[in-house]
Amino acid sequence: MFAKVRNASMVFLSAMFLAACSSSGTYTMKQELIEPVNNQKTVSIWVRSDKVPESEKEDVKKACSSLQEKLYARLVSEGLFKSSVVYPNKGDYSLEVDVLGVRLVSNAARLWFGIMAGASGIEANVLLRDETGKVLTEFHADGSSATHPMSSESGSDNAVNELATEIAQAMKKR
Repeated sequence: MFAKVRNASMVFLSAMFLAACSSSGTYTMKQELIEPVNNQKTVSIWVRSDKVPESEKEDVKKACSSLQEKLYARLVSEGLFKSSVVYPNKGDYSLEVDVLGVRLVSNAARLWFGIMAGASGIEANVLLRDETGKVLTEFHADGSSATHPMSSESGSDNAVNELATEIAQAMKKR
């Protein structure tokens, strides 16, 4: 009996450890892509944080800047668009990322509190519009870092990277 409990405990702890070692993200479609995106066109990227509480503004500014940089490169490197520009520059398409919340866990907190410090995370609503302003797709996406302090994916930048990955993946759904 004791051996069964010990084995079950080891499996449970191993599963928790492995889950805590990697970053992740998700997206939920509100409106599927209604027409194919022309990958020979330009996209204008607009990352804003109007809906974030004042108490989070400092963390959000850093996360928004990082997300904009990642999207700027990723949308072109993954073949979704020919080139990208940053708002207020105009593109053939407009990608509007409205950041709803950010939770950044510092390295010090992660070392002091370990897994209990939780994951860094970021969530956003995303719209892709054509040049006429018509919404082509709309979805909610989020990204979170690993929670384990020794994981190579436990930094806040990993949460932002996961969000950028989810945005690109959602836009690939054709």
